[in-house]
Amino acid sequence: MMATIEQLGIQSTAHRSVLVKANAGAAKTTTLALRIGELLARGHPPQNILALTYTDSARRALRDAMVKVGIQSDMLARVGVTTYNRFAVHCLDDDTQVISEPEQTNGHIWKALEQLREQSSEHDIKRFWSPVDGDNDFSEMFLRFAAKAKGMLVREAAFWEERNITWDFAEEIGMDFTLLRLLGKYEKLRFPQGDDFPPRFRFGHDATYDLARIIGDPNYPMSDRRSLIGKWPLSVKALLVDEMHDLNAAMFTITKRIVESFPDAYFCGVGDSDQVIHASAGADRKYMDKALFEDTTGRQVKVMNLTASFRFGKGLATHVGFFSTKPYASGAKHETQVIHTTYEDDIDCATQVVSAAKAWKSEKRPLSELAVLLRQPHQSILIENALLEAGMPYSTTGFETYLHRPEVLLVRALLAIGLNRFDTITSVQTRKRIVEALVSFCQVELDYGQDDDKYLTPVQRLEIAINEVTLHPDTIRIFLEGPIFRGSSAAVRRRLSKSLKIVQEVREASMFPMMLNALEMAVWANDRWVEKQRRVDAIAHLQGLKIAASGYSDVVAFFDHLNQMEIKHEKHEEEYQRAAKLSRLHLADVATVKGLEFEHVILPFLAQGEFPASNCESPTDERNMMYVAMTRARSVLSVITSATQPSEFVGQLGI
Repeated sequence: MMATIEQLGIQSTAHRSVLVKANAGAAKTTTLALRIGELLARGHPPQNILALTYTDSARRALRDAMVKVGIQSDMLARVGVTTYNRFAVHCLDDDTQVISEPEQTNGHIWKALEQLREQSSEHDIKRFWSPVDGDNDFSEMFLRFAAKAKGMLVREAAFWEERNITWDFAEEIGMDFTLLRLLGKYEKLRFPQGDDFPPRFRFGHDATYDLARIIGDPNYPMSDRRSLIGKWPLSVKALLVDEMHDLNAAMFTITKRIVESFPDAYFCGVGDSDQVIHASAGADRKYMDKALFEDTTGRQVKVMNLTASFRFGKGLATHVGFFSTKPYASGAKHETQVIHTTYEDDIDCATQVVSAAKAWKSEKRPLSELAVLLRQPHQSILIENALLEAGMPYSTTGFETYLHRPEVLLVRALLAIGLNRFDTITSVQTRKRIVEALVSFCQVELDYGQDDDKYLTPVQRLEIAINEVTLHPDTIRIFLEGPIFRGSSAAVRRRLSKSLKIVQEVREASMFPMMLNALEMAVWANDRWVEKQRRVDAIAHLQGLKIAASGYSDVVAFFDHLNQMEIKHEKHEEEYQRAAKLSRLHLADVATVKGLEFEHVILPFLAQGEFPASNCESPTDERNMMYVAMTRARSVLSVITSATQPSEFVGQLGI
């Protein structure tokens, strides 16, 4: 591929440290890949080149760009392209358990709160605010706070400056005093043997934080810290950072310590300050500031720019300029069409998405070049149904198909049992998922029913239950009324029994809404999940099912429809696995496609409260998310806006 003048300048610069400030679509990832190719061409050993990203999608995008610019596979495999968190895990080199579900942290949070109350001074206790024990809203609030405070290295910075976590300190930095003190207790529980030993567990990006806190103390040179970690790179000739606008204090600390460790190494970081969508994790555009980098690394930095977008044409560039309130040029030789339509209701919106996909396919364009970007997972239900009915294969990124989400599987299980039609669920994998969903959703630890299985673990009992129900579908009712009812709380048993009774006895069209109401999903979700968005999604998923069911004569027809959709989805998956050239469109969460591009991007459900989301934590992140979404398009951007509650973003685009 032909490099631009700006790219050639970045490739050939003699400066040892370069910061590249780019607009979206200005080929910053490609430019970084070209720089890696140039380094390899000059004889740099590939194993001594390290490229870091924040997200895994950015890591994949960089590797794809390296292939695109012609880097040979044997060379590519030896270049270290990884995320900061994976790099940290490698450096820490321990066997710490990684937990992935927020609910797994609950016990530690409440234990930390108990210790905070017991061990704090009377003066501090008067300043604390106290949540209701077991409140999932508080757990979510704390985890979000912890992610940001750890990303910003708030407690560590205070310690390195020999300051205490006092009320005045919290006021000074604008953070909650109670949560700061609670974080200290929580971290002590995470490190029961002390800071010099591996933690009990890690959650989220804790590995990045743990590495940064070990090596970050500015009072000590890196040479004094190496012995405290398991593995540190032996040689780095070049360090490259993609999506540098995503960096927080922890990642920046790791970056500058690598630079310090290898003073002769070349450094290049690229980013776009309008794409900061992780401020809730401490991401800050200041880490792309020339003065800050020079002050903290002692290096002279050359700032270079990638100004013109080569991804999209002038038509879209004009709207992006309106939205970002900055000049936005396009160097693309092609034009980008912006199509704006409105929808009356959610079904209408889903119908328009599928119509656009059909039109794209009729033009002999590959479906793989079409992406439908969603702000919330629940928005996929009606779109997935419409796509499956139209025979349009698709993949999901950032969320799983709605057919496999726990609350939907719960509803399918109750319908199957109540209608005595579990045998019509022919997919073995779906039967397995339903059993797992019943156990997980009802928060049941399977007990033993006879002496010969009392020594089995709950996991082994679950495997036995899955095999039994999969092979003998008529046993699903026994499984529900036996171990599930025995292990559930009284409230869960009441909801399940009431819902099941409605399915068995009511035959009017109102049966399905009555059954969903009997589940009391708002209350159930509040007890089940820590994250508010996950609770909102659970309720929205059932609402989506209700809307989808309204198009069928009765619930039996809808139940059969769900099973048929499952069969079609599995068939598409099997065909895709068999045929490497099979094309399918992308149904994706906006945040997961940052760094990627598609010929045609569709943005549906642009309604106030949906995008921007009504419960968003950071309006800035939300706005930047919209910027990311619309700048993924090359040839066509289709914007589908609510006719009654249009998103504020649409007006800001100048449409």
